[in-house]
Amino acid sequence: MPPHLDFRQLRMVVVHPRDHDGELLIRHLQRLGGGVDNVWPPGRTLEGGADVLLCLVDPAARALLQEAATAPSGPAVVGIIDPRQSASLQLLHEATPHAVISRPFDAATLIPNLVVARNNLRYQRRLLSKVAKLEETLRSYRKVEQAKAILMEKRKIGEPEAYSFLRDQAMRRRVPISVIAAAVVESNEMLPGDTE
Repeated sequence: MPPHLDFRQLRMVVVHPRDHDGELLIRHLQRLGGGVDNVWPPGRTLEGGADVLLCLVDPAARALLQEAATAPSGPAVVGIIDPRQSASLQLLHEATPHAVISRPFDAATLIPNLVVARNNLRYQRRLLSKVAKLEETLRSYRKVEQAKAILMEKRKIGEPEAYSFLRDQAMRRRVPISVIAAAVVESNEMLPGDTE
């Protein structure tokens, strides 16, 4: 098995009753060589962490599924559904797992879904990182725009001159222009000009 498909280093947690299906799933996972723990009934959080969470999409596991899906460093989540139960399918919409397997389990679909779940988790993390950077860029842009407006008003200068002032101050101090802009905005808020 290629290194990127090596499950021996993974901690996998199965949140499923220890019934026939649960036992079958655990045996399939153990054959992959990774550590497998079983939890039932589910708690609100996943104690001890995991690389992969295989969780029954069930009202009893709703809180755990929501917590795992929103945790920034959470596991890859594989939802386990019973397509014959409509409640399971409705909850699947809320759960947003990274992959889905259905009961009765088919060993042939397990590895591909584990790979898909891990890939989707990595992709989701990359997207969240990009979104965070874009939000920071937008905040910086807004601060620069505010600082330019303040300088234009206080110094009676045009926009190019205000931007040049910010850029020159940033270069002299060797900091990003957003740091200088934030300082201008904060100082303006602390010293709001002439009082009547």
